[in-house]
Amino acid sequence: MDIFDKVLEIYQEYYICPHCLGRMFSLLGTDTTNYDRGISLLLAITLENHRTYLARDGDHESAIVKLRTLAEKALYAPAQSVLKKEGFEYNKVSKLEKCYLCEDIFSDIHKYAEKAEEQLQNIEFKNLLVGTTVNSQIVNREDNFKAQFTLLDSESFKSHFNREVGKCLSLILGKPVEFAKPDMTVVYSLKLDSFEINLLIRSIFIYGRYNKFLRGIPQTHWDCRTCRGKGCEECNFTGKQYPTSVEEIISPEFVNKARAEGSKFHGAGREDIDVRMLGEGRPFILELIKPKTRFLELERIQKKVNKRNKKKVRINELKYSNKEQVKALKLDAENTRKVYKALTYSNEKVTKDNFGNLLKKLKDALENKKIHQRTPVRVSHRRADKIRNKKIYLLEGKFVKQGVFEFLIETQGGTYIKELINGDNGRTTPSITEIFGFSVVCKKLDVLKIC
Repeated sequence: MDIFDKVLEIYQEYYICPHCLGRMFSLLGTDTTNYDRGISLLLAITLENHRTYLARDGDHESAIVKLRTLAEKALYAPAQSVLKKEGFEYNKVSKLEKCYLCEDIFSDIHKYAEKAEEQLQNIEFKNLLVGTTVNSQIVNREDNFKAQFTLLDSESFKSHFNREVGKCLSLILGKPVEFAKPDMTVVYSLKLDSFEINLLIRSIFIYGRYNKFLRGIPQTHWDCRTCRGKGCEECNFTGKQYPTSVEEIISPEFVNKARAEGSKFHGAGREDIDVRMLGEGRPFILELIKPKTRFLELERIQKKVNKRNKKKVRINELKYSNKEQVKALKLDAENTRKVYKALTYSNEKVTKDNFGNLLKKLKDALENKKIHQRTPVRVSHRRADKIRNKKIYLLEGKFVKQGVFEFLIETQGGTYIKELINGDNGRTTPSITEIFGFSVVCKKLDVLKIC
């Protein structure tokens, strides 16, 4: 059966609109739309049968039957005009019947685009994409239709809708369609008699570095251990283990300016709560979720955050980033080098001269060597119990006074410095405690550099 016969067979049973007719043969031909393809088929069949009717040896009766099918079943005006011109009657049907496949959704595409336009007002985005979830009634009806007529060259309802609404919306808004990483995805939930729109706004990612000048502040929000964030007497009904965090100090200004629904803080590792982050700062990426404003004045936000939190936290080097860099930030954390300053204490009576000998012994044992660290007891409740091999690149020491030493240590990212000093009861080996032969504990620790 050729395409013309297939089209006529369809219209013997169902009325479908030109959009859906073209969709049924969308893999055939190119550089056209489904609507134009459908109209072209109807026109070509009309022309072919009019020619057959006018030919002396043509099958006149068959030609008129086919023209009547187009006139009455497809409601195709040119076929109706041919019949009228040649003096034949046909049943005049007013356009009451809706397309069997789309119920005339494709004949009213502007309605869907204009509804989305209303919801997109006052939201900033550079490009867009249209997506669709289609009611099973529509899908099942179309699947059965294609099976009934053995239609193997068709395009899905969803693909056609996405493209046509996308083109219309792009034209109305003056914004291009973007398939890879759209700022805005407009998702239609379609039924035959209704629809809903859900806006998926791509997150904004802001890279920067932060300094933490106060001890006692964690990097990110911690839920109260007792109530797990619900609020209880233990946390004074705040739901928080600690009053604030680097995340909570930095994020609000960004969330406010971006009119975002929330944020996620991604750090390149993290320092302990009682450790300061000095030097050039620790890299971080702040993810702003569902922002209605995408184009932020980063320098102004930076100044405002820094002025408000002068003695607590400082941010710098702000620039736009992306999701891929978040992954790289996490993966590269252990490949970085970090420089620490540790102030330590021991009960052992060590003179300045003795410390010089001990330091030489320490450098020989640790510099450019690897240590073995089993997950420390202090974090074993939230970290996998395994042994990590970490390299110590540089170790310098200074005698401060009896029992007090200061160390400058450059290590591989992910090294537990406090355990490198105290040995963690043999879980880290070798350690400063093990090499010295007496207990040494870290009293104050600062991160000086991450590179």
